[in-house]
Amino acid sequence: MEESRIAQFGTEEEFQQALVELVNDFAPRRFAICEEHGDRVDGEVFAWGLAFGDGALLCDDARSLTGRFRDAGSAMRLFARTGRRLRLIWVDE
Repeated sequence: MEESRIAQFGTEEEFQQALVELVNDFAPRRFAICEEHGDRVDGEVFAWGLAFGDGALLCDDARSLTGRFRDAGSAMRLFARTGRRLRLIWVDE
């Protein structure tokens, strides 16, 4: 179909605003899985993640650990099985 036959979506500004709203509605949520050392002695970020509507992606800073999970909680539960004391922290509300 030729582009000239497709109806445009309002003004340039209205179209831009519609795209911004689309991005905000479907943007992944950022999270971190943090590891606690000792009894609240120290901690570090074990891995970073992005949560989408249909799953979550996870990687560590060295990118030696990557994975796709059902959700952020399932990623944390998997790595907690190793005996690590982990906490799920949401970066985005």
